[in-house]
Amino acid sequence: MALKPLVMALAAGLLAAAPARALPAKPLPIRVVVVTAFEVGADTGDQPGEFQAWAAHLPQRIAAPALPRNLRYDPATGVLAISIGEGTGHAAASIMALGEDRRFDLTHAYWLVAAIAGVNPHAASIGSAAWIGDIIDTDFSYYIDPREIPADWTTGFVPMNRARPYAQPLPDSSDNLFALDKGLRDWAYALTRHVALPDNADLAAERAPYVGEPAALLPPHVLVGAEASGQAFWLGEVMNRETEKWTAYWTGGQDRFVMTAMEDTGVARALAMLGREGRVDPRRLLVLRTASDYSTPPAGMAPAALLQKENRHLPGLQASLDAAYLVGHVVVDELVRHWSLYADHLPAVPAP
Repeated sequence: MALKPLVMALAAGLLAAAPARALPAKPLPIRVVVVTAFEVGADTGDQPGEFQAWAAHLPQRIAAPALPRNLRYDPATGVLAISIGEGTGHAAASIMALGEDRRFDLTHAYWLVAAIAGVNPHAASIGSAAWIGDIIDTDFSYYIDPREIPADWTTGFVPMNRARPYAQPLPDSSDNLFALDKGLRDWAYALTRHVALPDNADLAAERAPYVGEPAALLPPHVLVGAEASGQAFWLGEVMNRETEKWTAYWTGGQDRFVMTAMEDTGVARALAMLGREGRVDPRRLLVLRTASDYSTPPAGMAPAALLQKENRHLPGLQASLDAAYLVGHVVVDELVRHWSLYADHLPAVPAP
C-alpha cells in the first residue's frame, strides 16, 4: 500500500476507535473554573487531594478522556473543576485541552488555581494562604553547576541572553514573568483576608523551631505575594535566598517570593495562548497557593533531612488542603452569586 493511502487508512481507524463526545446544542456557559493539580484516589470519599473538596460540591461528572480525571460541574452555579496533573507540562496540556473543548463556553470564565505549595519562612508560615500577583518561572534560564561558577557569583542560574546572574538591563521577561491582574488579586485578598484558617498543635510544633524567623512563627493567615514556579521540588536556604533574588530581579523589586510551586507558568501560558484565539480572557486568572511545608529547614536541620521527612509526609498537607477550599470558595461564591456584576467587568478593590 502506498504511503499516503496507508496514513489515511490508519487515521480513519484511529478516528473510528476514538470515543465519541457529543457536542451540546449550545456550549455550557462556565462562570468559574477551579484548577487543582493532584488528587490521591477517587473524586470523593477517601484520602483527599486538592480536587476532592471541590468535587464534593459539584454533582455532575463530565467525561474528559484527555485529562488526568473527569471534570466535575454544577449546572446551578456554572462552576467547573479540573485536575490538571502535577508539573508545568501536565498543567499546560490540560488547560489547552479544556480550553479547546467546544462543549464549554469559557469566554467569561474566571480561573481559580487552588493548590498547595511550599512557603518561604522569611515571608509566611505553614498553613497560610497567598493570593499571587506575579508568577516567576525558575526553569527558563542558563545554568552552570555551582562548583564551577566564578568566585564572585552567588548562583549558577543566569537569565537567558545574559552572561552572568542578575545582569542588567533586564532581558525580555515574557518567559520568566507572568504578571497577574493586581486589581483582581487585591479584590480577592480583601474579600478573604479575615478568613480563619486551620491551626492545631501539629502546625504549632512545625513552626516552633523557626526561631528568629518572625513570619514563620505566625499562625496561618491570608496574604499576598509572588510565586516561584518550576519543575524542581527544591529545598534549602541557599536556593531560598536565590529565589528571593530571582523574584526581585524579574519584578523590579515590586513583589516578594512567598510560595514555591510547579504548575502555574503552564496554566498562565496556556490561558495566554487561548486568549489569542478568543476562547478565554487570560486576565481572569486568580492563583491561590496554600502552604503545606516550608521551603527551608529550621536552624540545625540539613536540607537532606527535611527532604527525607517530607517524602514521608508533608506536615501541613491537610491544613493546606482545607485552607485552599476555605479561602477559595469565598471568592467562587461571590462571583457566582453576583454574576451580573462580574460577567462583563473584572472586580477590583474600590479606590479610597
